[in-house]
Amino acid sequence: MTDIFLNAQSYPFTLALMIVAGLFLLEIITLVLGGSFLSMEADAPDIDVDLDADFDIELDTDLDMDVDTDLAIAPSGLLGWIGIKEVPFMMWLVSFLTMFGLSGLVLQSVVKGVIGAPLPAALAALIALPAGLFGARFIARAIATIMPKHESEAMRTRYLGGHHGTITQGTAKRGKPAEAKIQDRFGNFHYLRVEPLDDADVIPQGAAVHIIRRKDGMFFVVDIT
Repeated sequence: MTDIFLNAQSYPFTLALMIVAGLFLLEIITLVLGGSFLSMEADAPDIDVDLDADFDIELDTDLDMDVDTDLAIAPSGLLGWIGIKEVPFMMWLVSFLTMFGLSGLVLQSVVKGVIGAPLPAALAALIALPAGLFGARFIARAIATIMPKHESEAMRTRYLGGHHGTITQGTAKRGKPAEAKIQDRFGNFHYLRVEPLDDADVIPQGAAVHIIRRKDGMFFVVDIT
């Protein structure tokens, strides 16, 4: 296994495992100092749509609206499926790199034993990638079942963009926000004041909505009923 580990065609997997070793070393140092690097509140990267333009300017076409909505919904679903929102991001990253590195080295070892030479690094990495993602998903879900669920609500609020919710009080109009109820991944409920993303939309009480967070912290919604 040592010759496979040092083989040039195994560099992507060797590098992944070296990064894991470095992160664990950093974790040991932070534990000595009284903290924890891997369990820091570092959820999935903020994939909310950051709308830099002034909202007083109406979106020109329905096509623009659809693009913004798709960008907010599709990545969120993918990140949830691979488990990246189940645990702090650094834990997920360590899980992915570990499974990717180990599966790649095993693959190269088996292939070398069969045909006498390992696969090209790019091809081996492409084959090992699904194993890394599936492994990280499984580990993240296992960790999530035993993790305490009392993290700071203030820290989680910024990550509510991308979630679905329900208008519980009032009718949401531009300039007249209504109350939306959102459940986070820990099962906790949050109540936000929201307005429609589109100036012309009127979203009634009881409607299902998709939450979109702007960079300045304001929350807008799209009716998905």
